[in-house]
Amino acid sequence: MTAAYGIVALAALALVVASLAYLHIAPTGLSPLRDPVSQYGITPFRAGYRVATIAFALAGLALAVGLHRALRANTHLGVVVVMLFVFALARALISWFPMDTPGASPTPTGRPHGLLAITAFGAATIAAFRLASALSHGGRWHSLATVSSALGWVMLASLLALMLSRGVPALRERFGAIERCFYLSAIGWFAVFAVACVA
Repeated sequence: MTAAYGIVALAALALVVASLAYLHIAPTGLSPLRDPVSQYGITPFRAGYRVATIAFALAGLALAVGLHRALRANTHLGVVVVMLFVFALARALISWFPMDTPGASPTPTGRPHGLLAITAFGAATIAAFRLASALSHGGRWHSLATVSSALGWVMLASLLALMLSRGVPALRERFGAIERCFYLSAIGWFAVFAVACVA
C-alpha cells in the first residue's frame, strides 16, 4: 500500500507541473521573473491555478500517509506528517482566497491568501528539515537525509529572499523567479520521497 500512496503523490505532482507549465505558456500577460505564481489565480486562467493548488494538496496528503506507512518504525517522523497535513490544508484552501491585485485596494481575501501561502511554504520547509533529521538517525532511507536537508535549505533560502524582497527593490523585481525556485525545490522534495515510497 505504501507504493500506492507514492504513485498517487507522483500523479498529483505531474498534474501540478502540467498546470503550472500551461499557465506559463498561456497568454496571461504575467512575467515569471517578476510576478508571483498566485497572480495566475486572478486572471481569466484561474482554473489552471486552482487545479495546481488542489493537486499539490493531494500530493501532500498522499505523501504524508506514504511516509507514515514506510517509516512507521521511525519515532522522529511525527512532525513531518503533521506539517504535510498542514501544507495540504493550506494548498487546498488558497485558491478560494485570491491575492489582492497589485496596486489595488486590499480585499477581504488578500490577507488570508498571504497567511495560507506562508503556512504552506513554511510547513513544506519544516517537513524537509524534520525528515532529514528523522532519517539521520539511521534505518530505512538513511542515505536520503542529505537530499532532504539540501532541498530544505533551498526552500529556506528562497523564503528568506521572498521576505527580503519587500524592502529590497532588486529582489522585488525578481520575486517571481525566487518564488519559482521555491516551487521547484518543493516539487523536487515531494518527488524524491514519493519515488522512495514507490520503490
